[in-house]
Amino acid sequence: MSQIIHIPTTEAPKVIARFGNMVNLVGQVLEPTIGNYFRNSAQDSDVIAFLSSRKERQDAAKKRISEVLDQYNVNGVDTLIGDIVPPESLMKTLTDRKIAEEQNTTFETQKRAEITRQALEKETAVADMQKEIVKADQGVLISERIADAAVKKATGEAQSVKIASVAEADRLKIIANADAEKTKVTANAEAEKVKALANAEAEKISVTGNAEAEKILAIGKSNAEAYKLSVSAMGGDNFTKLKVTEAIGRERIKIIPEVLITGGGDGANGPISGLLGLQLLEGITKKMVEDGGKTDEKKK
Repeated sequence: MSQIIHIPTTEAPKVIARFGNMVNLVGQVLEPTIGNYFRNSAQDSDVIAFLSSRKERQDAAKKRISEVLDQYNVNGVDTLIGDIVPPESLMKTLTDRKIAEEQNTTFETQKRAEITRQALEKETAVADMQKEIVKADQGVLISERIADAAVKKATGEAQSVKIASVAEADRLKIIANADAEKTKVTANAEAEKVKALANAEAEKISVTGNAEAEKILAIGKSNAEAYKLSVSAMGGDNFTKLKVTEAIGRERIKIIPEVLITGGGDGANGPISGLLGLQLLEGITKKMVEDGGKTDEKKK
C-alpha cells in the first residue's frame, strides 16, 4: 500500500522538533499505525471477503490513519491499497469453498425450481380437467344470462312504453294547465285593464266636472263682485241704464219700429211714444231675466 501525507509550512518546525527528521516520522508513527490497522482489520475477514470489499477497506484505512496523523500535526492526504496476492494454496481452498457454496446455492435454486415445476404441472393437469367443467358451467351461465337478458329487455320495453305514456299524459296535462293559466292570467289582465280605464275615465270626469263647476262658480263670483263694485261706483240707476244699453247693442234689439204711425199735431205722439217706451222696457227686462236664469243653471 501507499500513504500520501502533507506537512503544512506552519507545522513543519513542530514535526522536526518532535521527530528530528521525516525518516523518524515514518518509522515511529506512520508504519506502526498502518501495520496495526491492517492486522486488526484482517482478523474479521477472509481473503475473498477482503478482496470483495477492497474499496470500503481503503476508505476506512484512510479515515483511521488521518485521525492518527492529525495528532502529530501531519495531514493524511490519501491511503492507497496495492495488489493483494494471497498464497496459491489458500486461494485454492478459498476457491473450492466458494465453488461449493455456489454449487449449493445452485442446487437449492434448482430444487426450488423443480418443486415449482411439479406444482405447475399439477395445477396444469387440474386446470385441464376443469376445462370441461368450466365449459359446461359457462354454457349454463350463458343460457341463464341470455334468458335473463330477454326478460330484462321485455321488462325494459314495457317500462319504457309505460313511462312514455305517463310522460305524454303529464305533458298534455301540463300544456292544458299552462293554457288554462294563460287564459286566466289574460282574462285577469284584461279585467284589470278595463277596471283601470274605467277608474281613470271616472276620475277624469270627476276632475273635469269639479274644474268646470269651480270655473263657473269663480266666474259668477267675479261677475257678482264686478256688478257690486259697478253699482257702488255708478249708482243703481246709472248701472241699470248702462246694462240696458249694452244688452241692446249685444242682442241687436230693435228700438225703433219698422212701421211708425203718428197722428197730426205736436201732442199726438205722446201716448204712442209712452207705449213704445213701455214695450221696449218690458223686452229688455225679459231678456235680462232670461240671461240671469241661464247663468244660474250654469252655476248649478
